[in-house]
Amino acid sequence: MPGWRTLPSKGPGRLKRPGARRLLATAAAAGVLGCVGWLAAGVWGDLARAGSAAVRALWTVPAALAVHLVQLLLSALGWRVLVVRPPLGLAGFFRLRLLREGLNTLLPLAHVGGEVVAAQVMTRAGIPAAVAVAGMVVDLTVEVGAQLAFLAAGCGLLAVLAGAGAAWLWCGSLGVAALAAGSLALAQRFGGLRLVEAVVRGVGRQWPSLGPGLAAGGLDGLEAAALAIYRRPRRLVLAFCLQGAAWALGTGETWLVLQALGVNASPGQAFVVESLGMAARSAGFVVPGALAIQEGGFVLAAAAVGLPGVAALSLSLVKRVRELLIGLAGLVCWRLARAAGVGRAAAELARAGTAAGDRDG
Repeated sequence: MPGWRTLPSKGPGRLKRPGARRLLATAAAAGVLGCVGWLAAGVWGDLARAGSAAVRALWTVPAALAVHLVQLLLSALGWRVLVVRPPLGLAGFFRLRLLREGLNTLLPLAHVGGEVVAAQVMTRAGIPAAVAVAGMVVDLTVEVGAQLAFLAAGCGLLAVLAGAGAAWLWCGSLGVAALAAGSLALAQRFGGLRLVEAVVRGVGRQWPSLGPGLAAGGLDGLEAAALAIYRRPRRLVLAFCLQGAAWALGTGETWLVLQALGVNASPGQAFVVESLGMAARSAGFVVPGALAIQEGGFVLAAAAVGLPGVAALSLSLVKRVRELLIGLAGLVCWRLARAAGVGRAAAELARAGTAAGDRDG
């Protein structure tokens, strides 16, 4: 009848659609699980052997942990060099570096949350928010550049050890890494930090409870602070060298674990495995802990220099144990920093209340 709206039909065809969709979804899920099961069954023997070998090599974890702590110390020193006259000493930057790595390793924050929390801790320590974030951004840029140089050295050594053909695939990854590092630097040079200022200013107006660092105007001057750091080339070069030394020092951990696994790898082979494997891990930053990506990178890097893939998988598992310990230490640093911040805020409120009472009296 004109003017009446026709109701949707509820015939047999429409009643069957939900059932058909559920059937299709069930079939798809079964197919995915079947593929995963087939792949797991195919490599189950290798996984079992790698896990067993990793357990036998766990005695190297204390030494690997000591090496990694030295790496973090070098990175912390390079970070501190970039921040002019910071109120924090080297020990403070070391704790912040441990906090950053711990949160980025154990929490699914895509390697961003650790940096945000560290910047908040720095502002509570008396460093202006713009200076803290600028130092963080430049430190990350220098660290990426140092890893790029480390990867380039690994590709060059791979070409010497296994020929140019073996290094060709990894040279492609080197080009991608160079493009990413160049894009990061160019974004800072051509207004990227001004955009960050604007976004943070808007967030601060919308949610002022997020803290003084995100309050309106809290990051004004971010680009100027970053450019001021870039105008100090000696500090940049020193920070780059310290970060590069930190990356290269990981070769010692890799060589030691491989020896414990019964693989007679040369220092050169260990250098290649470490540089290429860590590049693969960094490329998988969007995945929490780079799960499976790190393992695949080490297996491919080991195969490139003629080392067994099962040993490379065991190497990655031992590194996972060390990462877990570092992550737990980083979480402890976070808790301590939060407790110190709460205590400082309570003391400031008490002082303010005392001052108000004196004025009233």
